[in-house]
Amino acid sequence: MIPITKPTLPLWEDFEQEFKAFFASGMITNHEQVKKLERELQNYLGVKHAIAVSSCTSGMMLVLRALGLTGEVIVPSFTFSATGHVLLWNGLTPRFVEIDPDSFIIDPTKVREAITPHTSAILAVHIFGCPAPVEELQQIAQEHQLKLIFDAAHALGSKVGSQMVGTFGDAEIFSCSPTKLLVAVEGGIVATNNDELARSVRIGRNYGNPGNYDCEFPGLSARMGEFNALLGLKSLAMLEHNIARRNESVKKYKELLVGVPGIRFQQIDPLLRTTYKDFSLLIDPEQFGLTRDLLAEELQQQGIQTKKFFNPPLHLQKTYHKYKDGYNDKLQLTEEIAQKVLSLPLYSHMTKEEVQQITEAIKVIQSRQQKYKLVL
Repeated sequence: MIPITKPTLPLWEDFEQEFKAFFASGMITNHEQVKKLERELQNYLGVKHAIAVSSCTSGMMLVLRALGLTGEVIVPSFTFSATGHVLLWNGLTPRFVEIDPDSFIIDPTKVREAITPHTSAILAVHIFGCPAPVEELQQIAQEHQLKLIFDAAHALGSKVGSQMVGTFGDAEIFSCSPTKLLVAVEGGIVATNNDELARSVRIGRNYGNPGNYDCEFPGLSARMGEFNALLGLKSLAMLEHNIARRNESVKKYKELLVGVPGIRFQQIDPLLRTTYKDFSLLIDPEQFGLTRDLLAEELQQQGIQTKKFFNPPLHLQKTYHKYKDGYNDKLQLTEEIAQKVLSLPLYSHMTKEEVQQITEAIKVIQSRQQKYKLVL
């Protein structure tokens, strides 16, 4: 079996002594390792504040709460469920908009069209690690006095030109779960240059308690543990290497798959750097000869795991059923891409041989289907 992804981890020996030291001290959560991870990420990203939390989801929940948002928040429907869930948890109404057909990322033109007197913020997403159109979104947010937040779960290490993702909008929130490039077992990072927002998130991760047990607002239990932070530090030291390795694997994928009928890639502007948290194909069933779902089944039978990110899109999920009628025939591109996109296996220590095995399997499946059609 070739899995959809594997965490690229340091050797146990690399942090065994440090683990034993804080374990023996009894200070096992939100202490020195967490502070060190925050400092190093502030330097890496070039932001004033990097706040470690228990997950990207809890980080987004706290950011939205801290910004005091009300009413509607513009968000893509083509995203992971957590992007929408954090809005519902904060009593906000998602206003779903279309994505760009080539990058699969929120379309700024559609964002402008969706703004109403009830809109308080834009929650954009760096899909598969590819940065969103940050400059256009920042201009829209400034013109309409909206808050701008980025779900950057996939994008720790991505760049817009020479500027790191993490420095845009009011806040950007990263994930450190096992499927990401910076792994902390579980965890998240809130990056912001807003002092007051940072203070609110810091106390919000500890129930809203500023330190005197006189809670200023109903926060969460969203602290990061010391082991998570230590693993995150070791993973951060590997991050640039791992980004390069994933880009090399994707380059090899594209070299081997270019020209295969019915396969299209996510388009990445050459001025951007993506982490390639995921590498995804868009399958045209008429040209390829099989639907995305049938291709996924064929690959699974050969021991190659794939994922259908993000199907169904948010507006078609049961959780959002009360909003569904408002989007009839309005998110056709999102629905089409969700039906055709297929993410292939990708991890930082992937070998060229594994990439070749996967691409060869796809070519054989496609060729066999074409021969079958000719016989018919």
